[in-house]
Amino acid sequence: MSVAIIQGASGGQALALTSHILRNTGMKVYALTHGKGSGIQDHLGDLAKGDRLTVINGVDLKEERGLEDAARMVKEREGKAAVRLVACFAGILTAEKSLSAIDPATVLSQFQVNTIGHLLTYKHFVPLLPTKKEWRDVSAQWKDGGDPAKGLVGAENSLCWSMSARVGSISGNEKGGWYSYRASKAALNQVIRSLDHELVNKSSSGVAVAYHPGTVLTSFSKAVVGQNAKPDPEHGRFGVEEALEKMTRLMGKVERDGEGTGSWGGGFYDWKGERVEW
Repeated sequence: MSVAIIQGASGGQALALTSHILRNTGMKVYALTHGKGSGIQDHLGDLAKGDRLTVINGVDLKEERGLEDAARMVKEREGKAAVRLVACFAGILTAEKSLSAIDPATVLSQFQVNTIGHLLTYKHFVPLLPTKKEWRDVSAQWKDGGDPAKGLVGAENSLCWSMSARVGSISGNEKGGWYSYRASKAALNQVIRSLDHELVNKSSSGVAVAYHPGTVLTSFSKAVVGQNAKPDPEHGRFGVEEALEKMTRLMGKVERDGEGTGSWGGGFYDWKGERVEW
């Protein structure tokens, strides 16, 4: 039970998380990417050597077959209950400011990647999460400090993690605009909420979280904030490494049936660890 699935692995935040896992945990990583994986391996350098990283190329989220084949590979290599983390990063953004800018093909594309792509990833990889019983049986065999996740994932659970956005909050929409991106993220949040219910009902060890990271300065966000934008943590704008630190800190705090103000269960959270209204 020591496998991380990173979907959309060629993006800045996903690459940073992959590097973090390989440096700081004992988990294996299966990195799913639409394009060629050589860029991932080049970026990771020596971390890409050995058998802990497998890059799976050609996983087009608009075509289910790639995800199905990737999940089959993981199951054959690692076993049925081997996955501890499924992290979905893939996303595209077109920020329409008015109805006149709406293009049906662009709207559809955003839903295919931002919503359906995450949903299909969970369809194929959630069955590889351990049940609560499977989790107890395996974790009981570990000695003190033996959890391969090393605190990245809570010691009592597995984790389904989707990169969402505050603009997907329906109750928080006070400005309008960004029609298709907002709608695709709102739909993703509904996917996460439904998924978390299913994980409970099926006695899975998994917990499902939608996460708003703030504005992270990658090629994805600079199309909106500009190429010369600088980190501004006070206003929620971060470089990749600072964003990674905040994200991984919250990942390790997520737990099922947590009690009190210092614990987090399934839901929608921001980089401060505060709940975002759906």
